[in-house]
Amino acid sequence: MKRLLLIAVAAVALVGCEVDSDAGSMHVTVIESFEKSIDADGGYSLGYSSDYLMFENGYDEQYGSWNGFAVSKCNDMTSGDWSNQYSVYNEKVYSGSQFLLFYYDDYSPVKDILCRYAGEYAFDSVYVNLSTYTALAIKNGNGFARAFEDGDYLKVTFTALLENKIEGESVEFFLADYRDGKSYLAEEWAKVDLSPLKGALWGIRITMETTDVNEWGACTPLYVCLDHLIYSVDF
Repeated sequence: MKRLLLIAVAAVALVGCEVDSDAGSMHVTVIESFEKSIDADGGYSLGYSSDYLMFENGYDEQYGSWNGFAVSKCNDMTSGDWSNQYSVYNEKVYSGSQFLLFYYDDYSPVKDILCRYAGEYAFDSVYVNLSTYTALAIKNGNGFARAFEDGDYLKVTFTALLENKIEGESVEFFLADYRDGKSYLAEEWAKVDLSPLKGALWGIRITMETTDVNEWGACTPLYVCLDHLIYSVDF
């Protein structure tokens, strides 16, 4: 006998649970809007954890640097320096009052989205937007990054992590695309189809790639803002 239960949870906008009481199985659909409270000054907090996923974060106390995930409600669209690294380049988040920010530091081990429980995970979609720091560096350049020119791009890749974090299927999305005469920037929330990322997953890995590089690595600030992540889990 199956029952459909819709419940509101603080960590998510909506959770749908389909329970098969005979087989003892459960199907959960999650719309993650990253609405857990922020217990920090400045409108952001490093790291994030929800009912079924953990969003890793690394922090170096010696240098005061970090990489991985943070949750934020900042949306300063005018300040283009590092002090404004937690802002989305948009007047509003996609849903709710907060969004998830990912910083890809190509000098440090990547931080992943980890599945908290064993099960069959199926990711549906997520909305992405540029951060202000990244968008203004692409448009105007700064003391480290140059303004994008014809042929440049900034790409984000979502990769399924299988057992022991072996990489599986992946999905690519261009946050900035100046190839072939285009001048596209993800200045509005854009939907990314994550449906190829499914199975008995350990998690999701996000990586980023830019054409603005030097001998030490990327010059473009490698940030992406995420919101309204939809996925399901079968236990």
